[in-house]
Amino acid sequence: MLKQERQHAILDRLKTEKKVLSTKLSQELQVSEDTIRRDLKELEAKNLVYKVHGGALLKESKILSYDERSIADIDKKKKIAKKAVNLIHDGQAIIMSGSSTNLELAKIIPPDINATVYTYSLPIATQLSYHPLIEVIFLGGKLNKSAQVTVGIDLVTSIHNISADICFMGVDGINVNRGLTEQDWDVSRIKRRMIEASNHVVVMCISSKLMSVKRHTVVPINEIDAIITDIDASDSVFVDFNAINAVII
Repeated sequence: MLKQERQHAILDRLKTEKKVLSTKLSQELQVSEDTIRRDLKELEAKNLVYKVHGGALLKESKILSYDERSIADIDKKKKIAKKAVNLIHDGQAIIMSGSSTNLELAKIIPPDINATVYTYSLPIATQLSYHPLIEVIFLGGKLNKSAQVTVGIDLVTSIHNISADICFMGVDGINVNRGLTEQDWDVSRIKRRMIEASNHVVVMCISSKLMSVKRHTVVPINEIDAIITDIDASDSVFVDFNAINAVII
């Protein structure tokens, strides 16, 4: 069994049992306990598990406010934004999710770009209001104050009437088998509609969200056109993604 497959198996076990023991995993996966300990150490470095004596616990993600998210992993988000901005061109109709990574992207769109941006994120709309040529269309609905985005059926209906050239999509979790996933059901429904409305879908996620699986599926992985992260495309975490010819930027 390859390392990547072994670590997936460990995460799958954690999602059902919340706790794993190194000795038991060693027996079941037919590798040494030292190998299991190295796997757990790598998973902890990716912010997926808590290592404890004799094993590990599943690390449940704390739901952060928008202000907390906007400063967390800021260097990684800026790196992703610098890659993503190369995909923006004159005349495009662009739709952006409410991620803090997209806020970093909005900050660096060149001033000579003439495009239309649809977003339901109040901070992104405000940031783009200072851009000299971008036309901003703010998608309304009920304001979720902590997340600083609009939600609800009015938003879903508005997105249904859009035809976008490209979608820049923040993500809660992405996994080859489960595709794009979100912790919140309403968010999963909004993002599914965004993807349906777009000709090209670019997922933007920090490396800790790779291999992660949340409760609600948005779309299968084959509905995503490209993935932009803060790590190099040659990293071993992309083994499964490369097997299905996913485009990694």
